[in-house]
Amino acid sequence: MKTRYITKQLLFVVLCMLTAIIVAGCTSSNSIKSLNPVAADAEKDLKIGDNTDTRSTSLLPVVNIYAARSVVGPEAELSLRAEAVDPAGGQVNIAWEASNGNIISTDASNAVWKAPAETSTNVITCIATDVRGGQAKAEYSVEVVGNSTYRLTIKADRTSVLTSRITSDPTSPVVPVSAARVELAAIGEVGVSDGSGMVEFNIDQASALATSTLVIVRHGDWEVSYVASLIVGDGLRIIDELTFYPGFNEVSIAVARGDSFMLRRGMIEVTAVENSAGVIKPVAEVTIDAGANQAMSASADGRAILSSNLAGNGETTIRLARTGYKTIEGYYVPVTVDGLTLVNARLSKSGTIPELDAIISWTRPYNNQTAFPVSGPFEIGFGQPMEKDAIFNDFSLMIQNKSRNTMVSLSGRQVEQHFRVVWKSDTRLQLFPKQALAASTRYSMLISRWNARAIDSRMLKTYEGFYGEFTTDADPTPTIVATSPKNGDTNVGRTGPFTIRFDRSMKTDSLYNGLEIEITSLDSGARTVLDGTSLRSHFSVTWKESNTLLELVPYRMLRASGSYLIRLNSCNLVSESGKEVSGFEKLWGQFKTGSL
Repeated sequence: MKTRYITKQLLFVVLCMLTAIIVAGCTSSNSIKSLNPVAADAEKDLKIGDNTDTRSTSLLPVVNIYAARSVVGPEAELSLRAEAVDPAGGQVNIAWEASNGNIISTDASNAVWKAPAETSTNVITCIATDVRGGQAKAEYSVEVVGNSTYRLTIKADRTSVLTSRITSDPTSPVVPVSAARVELAAIGEVGVSDGSGMVEFNIDQASALATSTLVIVRHGDWEVSYVASLIVGDGLRIIDELTFYPGFNEVSIAVARGDSFMLRRGMIEVTAVENSAGVIKPVAEVTIDAGANQAMSASADGRAILSSNLAGNGETTIRLARTGYKTIEGYYVPVTVDGLTLVNARLSKSGTIPELDAIISWTRPYNNQTAFPVSGPFEIGFGQPMEKDAIFNDFSLMIQNKSRNTMVSLSGRQVEQHFRVVWKSDTRLQLFPKQALAASTRYSMLISRWNARAIDSRMLKTYEGFYGEFTTDADPTPTIVATSPKNGDTNVGRTGPFTIRFDRSMKTDSLYNGLEIEITSLDSGARTVLDGTSLRSHFSVTWKESNTLLELVPYRMLRASGSYLIRLNSCNLVSESGKEVSGFEKLWGQFKTGSL
């Protein structure tokens, strides 16, 4: 019994020793893990039975850095915030370092870093240290880009009633627009154009950075928007130019040129919007026609982009229609080969009463215009379609020759006795003097009364006392500016058009007086001679651009890869003032058509 008792005591002592050893071993392992993370990681795969060891493999702090931007300009200040935690629940101390630039202030977990003056890539480091001396680091990379700017120059067509009184070079068809508000939405910047029409933004120093931005330009009743590219090299400028043209009620028109529009030149971008409870919103699914082309406005921004059928600079009609809204139509917008035409149209619901007066949008000649053609035409652009039949029922106009001090006063229908009245559209009225004005002479024009109505019955805003002065040109012999095709051209279109451009308005009916055109096929030797009567049976004859551009389109397609000679033997074509074209009767040219 005594032996059994001694044996039990020995077993108890052994068990106690084993327990002490096991406890001591576990404590040693935890200490190693906390001091030596590598040793701790080496024990991750230890298993007891079927259970994975889930003991903490690292008690180091965890740290992250947050900042609003990762690209800044030279010497910009960037605020950073660190979030650090100790998995064991202890306190964590924060320290900051930067590979370049300077940490100019710290406050708890926040820091402000000032960028260097030069373009560079910089690494900002946050070091988190726990109470046991364990450390962890986080890095944040910041690019410094140098002195990139966006420059926009804003101008306006001189014929607009809004800008015709601006003092500027009278020979310039455009004037700078000051005090226009320009907003770069994506980077949160707003600027105002100066006296030269220019506004410039430092892209790198903006409150935010972006590769592109919506640009909104407002001046008076004019407003257009577009997307500008902001991708530039170090220290470079993006340079754009915006020219406002006379608009219409609720329609703004501008032509944009420059770096942001290189891929959209010669096109038309239309934005359809509406005023919904005081908030401007895009209108989707608006059918937009520009000449013969058509597109639909997008749901996201109400925009549509259309190509133009024009081969060069010119004008095209525009129309916007959607069920439930008033149709906008009958307006001409400019199209240029080197720019993008922007149209911002504010639609109104069907049945709503217009809030604005009917207006005159532009006039030609503009105030102080020089070299105005003696044959006109005088032009008035209205902001809305007008009642054409009653346009002069209550109207008074005085035109004074300031050189001779003579005056003509016209009232009502007397206008038609002195002018040939032409409506180019419901919004565009042209007046051609039946007797040419005196050459190189100063004139003044005064509208003392004009009561007229728009098609929707709105009364025309009063223009009583509307005054302007202009000087006529010297009225030289009209000349040919350009022809197409030119002598020696190849690959000419088999249906033309064949065009002749003059430097002034021509009297269109005089084209057929004494006309003889000889067309010879150099391949077959066949020859056709056309006079004033037969010309219209072989060609569609069209005059454009205030009768300065003659366009001929053959009714029958020319032969493919055919060589032709066209010779103008005689013609009595004259300008609106009655002067014959110099050398017109000797015009000739040889060309070759394209293949099938």
